[in-house]
Amino acid sequence: MFIGDVRQIEDLAEGETATPEPDMGYELRTANGDRFERGTVEHLVRRGDMIIARTTAGEEFAVVGRNAHVWVPLSF
Repeated sequence: MFIGDVRQIEDLAEGETATPEPDMGYELRTANGDRFERGTVEHLVRRGDMIIARTTAGEEFAVVGRNAHVWVPLSF
């Protein structure tokens, strides 16, 4: 599954991952837009009621719920 196919939590099964499309990349920014995180999104993974984005910098950020980050598409 690709990241662009994920619209809601239920689109991923528990532990299932979604990767960027071959010609796309994604950055993460805070919901209020004040900063971008280091690295690009390596994949999304569902953990319970959360979808977590793991970055190429080895960090993980929630992309749903309170204080979630927003993924920003990059076209390569």
